[in-house]
Amino acid sequence: MRPNLTAVLLLITAPALAAAQQRPLSPPERAPVPLSDTDQQRARAEELARNTGGATPPASVAPPVKAPVIHSGDAAIDKLVWEASLVFGLDPMLVYSVIKAESGFNRLAVSPKGACGLMQLMPATSARFGVKNVFDPRENVFAGARYLRWLLDRFGGEVRLALAAYNAGEGAVDRYDNRIPPFLETQDYVRAIYGEYLRLRSGAATGSARQQPLKETIPSFNQIIKYAAPVAGAAQAGSERPD
Repeated sequence: MRPNLTAVLLLITAPALAAAQQRPLSPPERAPVPLSDTDQQRARAEELARNTGGATPPASVAPPVKAPVIHSGDAAIDKLVWEASLVFGLDPMLVYSVIKAESGFNRLAVSPKGACGLMQLMPATSARFGVKNVFDPRENVFAGARYLRWLLDRFGGEVRLALAAYNAGEGAVDRYDNRIPPFLETQDYVRAIYGEYLRLRSGAATGSARQQPLKETIPSFNQIIKYAAPVAGAAQAGSERPD
């Protein structure tokens, strides 16, 4: 009778298997990588779903994010302000102040001179920054913030000169030796937005966006440009906003 091949193999390999089981396990070549916070949250959510019979876990798995101190009344606009400010290295409170004065947060606003949208972009400015739909809130806010970033760089971080140029065009500020042009509209514009900006900064410093007594101080360049380095090639010098 021929021997059973399987039985023969078991008899041959049994001693080797027994010896291997008695030896200690060798360490892995690389240490295990710990789970990230996101992985741990996902694992907890999956375990919770299994324990609850496959029910959907609570939506608030991630830790809550601290709410900004500025509120336009439209959460989508607030989010755009913070995103654009982060991209172009601006203080969100400055962008917020410009939008409040320019359009009152009305994305469909149109001025008698033809400026449109949340940040009241003139047609030439829209073309300059590649805006396809000036009434699209994201395109409008990002283009306006990009222009504001460019103006701050051009005028050495001086907020009031950048605001004057946003209203009257950078060429007008140049013609008056880097001073606020003597146009009543522009001077009122700068005064209103700069005052709102100081008010918001004062409120943020005390932990509240409500109006606080103001002390007329000029924010330093580093205070204004505090989120990121300037974006290279943000724009080329070009069109002016009409007086």
